[in-house]
Amino acid sequence: MKKKDNILIIKHGAFGDLVQADGIFKSIRHRHKNANIILMTSKKFINLITFSPYIDDVIIDDRPSFFNIAFYISLYKKISSYNISVIYDLQNSQRTYIYRKYFFYKLNWISTKRKDHKSSGLRGLVDMLKENSIDVKDALKPNISWLSTDINNLLKRNKISSKYIVLLPGSSKNHKLKRWPYFKKLAIILILKKFEVITILGPEELDLEQSMPGLILKNLDWRQLSGVIENSHFIFGNDSGPCHIASCLNKFGLALFGPSTSAIRSELKKGRFDILETNDLKKLSAEETFNRMLINLNKNNFKRH
Repeated sequence: MKKKDNILIIKHGAFGDLVQADGIFKSIRHRHKNANIILMTSKKFINLITFSPYIDDVIIDDRPSFFNIAFYISLYKKISSYNISVIYDLQNSQRTYIYRKYFFYKLNWISTKRKDHKSSGLRGLVDMLKENSIDVKDALKPNISWLSTDINNLLKRNKISSKYIVLLPGSSKNHKLKRWPYFKKLAIILILKKFEVITILGPEELDLEQSMPGLILKNLDWRQLSGVIENSHFIFGNDSGPCHIASCLNKFGLALFGPSTSAIRSELKKGRFDILETNDLKKLSAEETFNRMLINLNKNNFKRH
């Protein structure tokens, strides 16, 4: 029996980029249907990617200093043990350039050659696949429903109906400028209008806990987070990882963007998920944001009961 080919994909993160790469993973899987596909990524994403139908195995690379010689010897041995036939470099960083030049220069290495795409990094990866004759019909259609777990018991314990709105007021602690400042006011408006509201907080956002009215769910794992988002009827959030989940689940929602990041390059706008962009997040009122939700819901015949 012929041995399976081993294909290595490199994608360290960030979280949103990894989630958006679902369509890229699917395209590579279709190209190598019978191969063993290994993803090299950061340790913190293992519990996420384990459930992907397109990945068979994971190699951890937390990108320590290059002075950590023992780690890189171990990493080199680990990758070499798979007898890799092709490497797809979706990270295209200075680090992976070094890996290619000094560690695996004999292997078939596919990358964007570190060229920035004029639209977004994701579009650059799509072009990379096209250049290598890979079918890209699914590349821009991520569908991460495989990530969600059953959250019915979680909702019952908290007496939440099936018609609820999710607020995602946080962001990475290193990017607090991305945070829209009026989620509390929006939550109050929604509650007064008889919407049920769930605010989801991650470990870097617990400073917001005391200020938010309504139900708060905190420190959910990846699958619970995805399940709560998938079963919601509308999502509000910043430019953050959980909004990428909503976008890739094709949920109705709005990501709120200020001038600190590019809404276009984020690739968050897709399907039923939209973006609301402003030059100053402080000037985007809760009332305006609520009204934008109503427009979206009315357009799609949303019924609360």
